[in-house]
Amino acid sequence: MRYDMASYIYEPINSLLEIPTGIRKARKRLISMARGRVLELGVGTGLNLPLYRGVEEVVGVDISEKMLEKAKRKKVKVRAKLIRADARKIPFPDESFDTAVSTFFLCVVPDKEQVIEEIERVLKSDGVLLAMECSPPDNPVFRAFLSGISAITRGLTGTDFRTDIPELLRRYGFVVENENLVNGAVRLIRASPERE
Repeated sequence: MRYDMASYIYEPINSLLEIPTGIRKARKRLISMARGRVLELGVGTGLNLPLYRGVEEVVGVDISEKMLEKAKRKKVKVRAKLIRADARKIPFPDESFDTAVSTFFLCVVPDKEQVIEEIERVLKSDGVLLAMECSPPDNPVFRAFLSGISAITRGLTGTDFRTDIPELLRRYGFVVENENLVNGAVRLIRASPERE
């Protein structure tokens, strides 16, 4: 499985890219907004786990056992539970979480629509999705460049800069606020399900 293989290079690559681009600071700011019971989708190697403060519990799910093994080694200051699960079928009842977190997960995972429906299902009526995702940049030259790169990265890691995650969330009934990072190639997203 490609995610098991990626567990060996995920953190070194993130370390190289996140500090000079400002993504590391944005990651900390995003996680600081989490509240209550938190579901982290695609928890991976647990990069976010040490950043959580003042939440009731973090439940991290990932499909890769290797990623979860690395995540279990992280020092955490809140109650955390890590489980192997597929985000296309989240193993929790409706309205179980106050916050859902996705950092570079929705832009990688297949069947995004199914995952978004599951996020909406497990969030409480006043819940929020906090996400940081790859995105098509506003600049047309940069967009064309990243679109070309996506043809390669999509096969290797699943990363695709061509999917507009905020727009996809809106189509599935979320009210979305987003902020551009890295010239729009990354979006910081706060989204709430719009329930009747």
